[in-house]
Amino acid sequence: MERLIDGERRLRREYSAAFKASVLARTREPGASVAGVALSHGLHPNMVHRWLREQSLSREQDSLRTPAFVALPLAPTVAPGPVASPVTPAPTQASPSQDLIRVEIQRAGATVTMQWPVSAAAQCAQMLRELLR
Repeated sequence: MERLIDGERRLRREYSAAFKASVLARTREPGASVAGVALSHGLHPNMVHRWLREQSLSREQDSLRTPAFVALPLAPTVAPGPVASPVTPAPTQASPSQDLIRVEIQRAGATVTMQWPVSAAAQCAQMLRELLR
């Protein structure tokens, strides 16, 4: 149960983990006081309080080391509400010599492809800023 360690001036007792656990279990019984339990075992109440703090810290550190699953709510990727049908713009006749800006965006399994004339690059950039905001 205990072992005496001979020091220079005084003897220090070393208690087993099982003994400490039984003392700490008695402090958790209804109506028990730490001082009363300590004195009934011939211990100083401060020592039992220290064991309680150490046990509490040990449990906190164990819980920090143990990985745990944390469920996080995810926002819906598509806003609820009426679903808009895709609008197909009227085909524009671009001359073969006219350069086009082609933008293809893929999200959630859907692909949107747009073509803009280079002469309207500023409007294309503005539309992309609004779309990707």
